[in-house]
Amino acid sequence: MVFQAVGIAILVAITSLIGVAIFGHDKRLIGAEKYVIPVAVGVFLSLVLNELIPEVVEESPLWGAPVIMFGFLSFYVLAHKLHRRYHHLEIEDCDRKGAAALILVGDSIHNFADGIVLGGAFLIDPSVGIATAIGLALHEVPQEIVEFGVLVRAGYTRSRAALLNLLSASTIIFGTISVMVVSSQADRFVWVLVAVAAGNLLFLAASDLLPRIHGGLKQYGNIWYSTASIALGFILMTVMLSWLH
Repeated sequence: MVFQAVGIAILVAITSLIGVAIFGHDKRLIGAEKYVIPVAVGVFLSLVLNELIPEVVEESPLWGAPVIMFGFLSFYVLAHKLHRRYHHLEIEDCDRKGAAALILVGDSIHNFADGIVLGGAFLIDPSVGIATAIGLALHEVPQEIVEFGVLVRAGYTRSRAALLNLLSASTIIFGTISVMVVSSQADRFVWVLVAVAAGNLLFLAASDLLPRIHGGLKQYGNIWYSTASIALGFILMTVMLSWLH
């Protein structure tokens, strides 16, 4: 069962490479550039508001909100440190590099939590594990696509962006293994990781990506293009989550 669960986790991680197929050519990225960041905001907000926060509050009504806030503030401090690290770059490049780093850290935590969920499902029954893996993979696709686009916009080559995305997605494997090793305890703490990931994505969407869009509306078309793109990302992710549930 352990090898089966780990093998399935590896397949889920490989879905991170779908972004390479979507943005595999310069023309595709240039054409989609003004939509990538706004759509990412919508996708992240939908994931946080419809999936992560309700899950955390359900698991811990008392401590859920404080841990989400802790995640938000932690990434606020991390963003400050990253800004200082990249301060020698042009302002736009500094912002892009910082956003990319935040995405990678937050996605790694989120995927590790998904791995714990996947491992727990396999402990219940392999068929439940496979069904859970399908849901996780479909749930990851839109998020991984926009994350790949953000990494490329941050100046990474496509091959490096794909590798970094794959590495952050691969933490699902370690999450799966960890729950197999300490199955009696791990499930109790999944909500903490989910709460930290929710704080990260909320900070990233509302305090980093959205202000960047607002500050460069010419690059993203105009206020109506960016608003429609954010709404589109939110609606598509919400429909996906509703269908999976």
